[in-house]
Amino acid sequence: MNEENINKLFAELATKANSDDAVNKAEVQNLYAEIKSLREEQAEHAAQIEAANEALARKSTTKAQTADASDDARIAAFAFAKGRFAIEDGDVKNDEFSRTVNVEGGHTVPTVIDSEITRALRKASPVRALARVIAAKGNYERLIKVRNPESVAKTKAEKAAYTLNKTDAFAKLHWGMADVVDQQRHTAWVSDEPESILNLAQELQDAMVQNIVEKESELFLTGVTANRVEDIAGVTTTPCGLLAQTATTGAVTKFTDEFGKMATVAQPATSKISDALLVLLSTLHSAYRANAVFLISSDTELKLMQEKDANGRAVWSPADASISTLPGGTVHGVRYVVDDMMPTVADAIEDGTPVALLGDFAKAYTIVDYGTTKWTVDPITEPQFVKYSARRRSGAAIVDYKALRALVLTA
Repeated sequence: MNEENINKLFAELATKANSDDAVNKAEVQNLYAEIKSLREEQAEHAAQIEAANEALARKSTTKAQTADASDDARIAAFAFAKGRFAIEDGDVKNDEFSRTVNVEGGHTVPTVIDSEITRALRKASPVRALARVIAAKGNYERLIKVRNPESVAKTKAEKAAYTLNKTDAFAKLHWGMADVVDQQRHTAWVSDEPESILNLAQELQDAMVQNIVEKESELFLTGVTANRVEDIAGVTTTPCGLLAQTATTGAVTKFTDEFGKMATVAQPATSKISDALLVLLSTLHSAYRANAVFLISSDTELKLMQEKDANGRAVWSPADASISTLPGGTVHGVRYVVDDMMPTVADAIEDGTPVALLGDFAKAYTIVDYGTTKWTVDPITEPQFVKYSARRRSGAAIVDYKALRALVLTA
């Protein structure tokens, strides 16, 4: 009954209350009881409407838009990580929170964190940070110039006849691709403690990123994925790994440039590392010196730190601003970067592999990423566990062998 009807009852009540009729006075008591019942019923309906409105508001608003303490407790209990950041005041609806993967839906760890992986790769993979990186949507190929050592300019007298010189050639290079994959898993049921859920997601992501980074760094140095070469005599493939290249034979000069072969400089194992690096530097063409960087292992860096010049001063210096984002420093004023996948001095001597690389990596080495990192979340195949698989496809190739030099130490 609405407010108007209640007011009519009050008017009728007032009339009968002033009457001398006993029947009317009895009806007054009945009217009082009826009014009280209507008031209680009206209050109950109002409370139900308000509760329904609040419930509807909670379903359509985010945590940042509601002050309901129960929502705060629920979000705190079922916090999760999106990317690398905990959602505390984010625009996430209440029905998106779930401890398990079920009909309610929900999140445990993000399924797409490609941007995070890309940033981590650049920080943890020195070769990737130094090289040229291209994103491709399909198989990648390009023309490369193959220099002819006899392709040099000539002079002539003012009216003399022209003598044609040899010319450079062009070839086609097809990048070979390799997949780097990693898989992690966790139990479907996790603790209600928010820290455990957050740490689980972050640890899971960090572990997968680190595994992918280390394997990719290894491929860039020692990988044997073949890149197909066309129109170069005697060369049909080149490996993707910088240390897996075929070494040149004979003396190396600033002009040594043989496609498919790494210009390799040999120095006695008894030499100081810093002196051997200077000899290597002397063989790099001046066109590449401005952006040249040594790539060495932490073991080689330690030996550099322990060496002194004739005046007892260290030949090593801390990193400057140009390589502040990568581990390394300078030796004799030339930048170097540490890569954990480079061989130690002892291993390099024993295996005959380069102990150091030098070059303008942005000009010499091109990395091709095929799409983004692909993620698969599998809560089905293994009961009570959720498995996460990541796959990243990439390839790499040397496009300018003149821009790179390798140092080997001979026993």
